[in-house]
Amino acid sequence: MKAVGFEFPVDSSDQWDGFNDPGIEHFTGNRLQHLGREVPQNTIDAKIGSPARITVSLRKVPVKSVPGISDLKGAVARCAEAAPGEDSEKATKFFADAAKLLDGKDIHVLQLRDANTTGLRGPCVNGKPFFALMKATGQSKKIGTSTGSYGIGKFAPFTVSELRTVFVSTVWADEQDQLHHYVQGKSVLMSHLDADGKTRRGTGFWGVRKQCQPVDSLTSDIPDWLSLADADGKLDGQQGTMLSIIGFTPTKGWQNVLTANIIENFFGAVSRGELEVNIEGGIVISAATLSGLLADPDVKASVSEQAGEPEKFDNVASYLRALEGGTEVHVEKSENYHLGECELRILVGENLPRRVAVLRNGMLITESLQGLIRFGDFKEFAAVLECPTEKGLELLRAMEPPRHDAFEPDRLPPDRRQQGRTALRELATWVRKMLARHAKDPVAEETSLDELAAFFGDEDDEGAAKQKDENPAGAIVIRARAVKPKLGGGTFGGSAASVDDEAGGAGDGSGDGDGDGPGEGGGSGGGENDAGGGDRPASDGGASQQRKTQSSGLPLGDVRAVPLTPNSRRVAFTPSESGALVIELQDSGADTNYALAVHAASQGAIKDGRIEGIVAKAGARCIIDVELAQDFQGTLRVVANAI
Repeated sequence: MKAVGFEFPVDSSDQWDGFNDPGIEHFTGNRLQHLGREVPQNTIDAKIGSPARITVSLRKVPVKSVPGISDLKGAVARCAEAAPGEDSEKATKFFADAAKLLDGKDIHVLQLRDANTTGLRGPCVNGKPFFALMKATGQSKKIGTSTGSYGIGKFAPFTVSELRTVFVSTVWADEQDQLHHYVQGKSVLMSHLDADGKTRRGTGFWGVRKQCQPVDSLTSDIPDWLSLADADGKLDGQQGTMLSIIGFTPTKGWQNVLTANIIENFFGAVSRGELEVNIEGGIVISAATLSGLLADPDVKASVSEQAGEPEKFDNVASYLRALEGGTEVHVEKSENYHLGECELRILVGENLPRRVAVLRNGMLITESLQGLIRFGDFKEFAAVLECPTEKGLELLRAMEPPRHDAFEPDRLPPDRRQQGRTALRELATWVRKMLARHAKDPVAEETSLDELAAFFGDEDDEGAAKQKDENPAGAIVIRARAVKPKLGGGTFGGSAASVDDEAGGAGDGSGDGDGDGPGEGGGSGGGENDAGGGDRPASDGGASQQRKTQSSGLPLGDVRAVPLTPNSRRVAFTPSESGALVIELQDSGADTNYALAVHAASQGAIKDGRIEGIVAKAGARCIIDVELAQDFQGTLRVVANAI
């Protein structure tokens, strides 16, 4: 057996690696989208000069030139034999297709090469970046302010390989500035039995078989298309890393899909000249071309079927205007105790999304920071929020999930969770205050509407300016008269606004308080929902079908909805009439309310997501603990109808 080749280690612990590898499954949906988000993270983190550059190229190579091809074919064949035991049609089909691909003459390879970076520093031992990428699980050897953190994003390239096989070539410098060239391949397949009946692990490595080490010299084992050396075989000026994805399928318009997703996620870094990307077909993503690419209809259309598109793509164009704008952009800064200095850039104008983009290291993290989602009574605006200090970047990064698309304080160690909650709450409160200053008209007690003067004459009043003509109608007194509710059947009945906390404000279940006072309560703060209150995160509490409801019926008094868990509330109200009621809970929107599906309740019976058979007594407090079908943190509305 050759000293260099593909090695799938023997499993001596009687384990089994199934086909559905959790790291790969994490990125299976919208594979190019994840590739465009994960790879630039590593490039930015390894940047040693500006801009960091990525070159994306597609090449076709002979199958026989793939290193260790015979070993790989053998492993795929043995996995195909083991696949039926997985009871997975997906696994069986994957290995059948992989075998056909390896039996062909040529194969497509997608290569992503970076420059102005450190490369993956070695040697290949635990604690070094090269080892963390190739051999460690759940490990990331990066500083606390880097864009990535979990070491999970390294699986994204495997999802766009029809062989789940990737080769890594890198040139890195040691402490004496001596350059080293490493090449290693990795396949993530599944456990299988070898010719001797021994169980082999599902993950195999191409390189030096002993201890699965990379090839660290430019030998004949490395084809030209995997070498980073120049034409003379030298490494000077070649520092950086190249990913070679074996078995890439070049679907129509893949270049535009990759372009759109890189722009969406890294427009901040690109606009500041920190990142440039050249993609096969002549596409250049740079500060100079960014606006033009955002206006390109082909690029926009390429992501139209992705979740949240094309709205997100359109929003990025607005955020870019806020980021690059001049005097029309309002810039506010604040010192947050936990996050350090934070900067908010606000652009007010027509056709803007009323969203706040939160960036970290030039990467878009979220447009849905809790407390900054609903702005129904604000002018149209686009805002970009950043906390660029080291302690701010470190804390925010520590709260991000593996996909880096939210901030979750519960990911922090127990002794820091309160710090994270407080930091985010104070940040949202300050941002909302600044937006109110620049994107909200001040409320005046009186406004003169001259255009209505022809229809409404002034009533006669007392005082020195009294006119000669008397008001023939005399003094006018307007009194409101209560409308007697109608009892009886019907669809849905009376509605009443709710608040999400009896005391008017916890933020996260820990009693910290949230919101900006009345009308700003939302999912976890106080305030009545009809006053424009609340912010709604991505969860919909069962309202995803958008079932529109009616709002007329039995009046309720003193409605309260106290959060117990993310998907449960203690609902309390005082009915105005006695009898049996049907209760529906609604997501109170700015314009339209939608029904929330109730899964269980402490009283009554559940039918079609509503609570039936609630026995009410006029003037008597009614309290019901309800469990929603899904998590919900928006503003709740209670609707009752007499049976």
